[in-house]
Amino acid sequence: MKKYLISGLVNKYRIKLNLFASSPNTAVNIFKQKYPKAEDIFVIQDLFRKG
Repeated sequence: MKKYLISGLVNKYRIKLNLFASSPNTAVNIFKQKYPKAEDIFVIQDLFRKG
């Protein structure tokens, strides 16, 4: 499990959320489940970090 910072646009507000997930795609899917009306969702950090 890694920590990912996910950003998404919800009701014209930019929300940034730290999520623990096994992959960036899983983290985005968790964000979509939490905010179903979210748009423009992407990973901000920890995408290419080795560790």
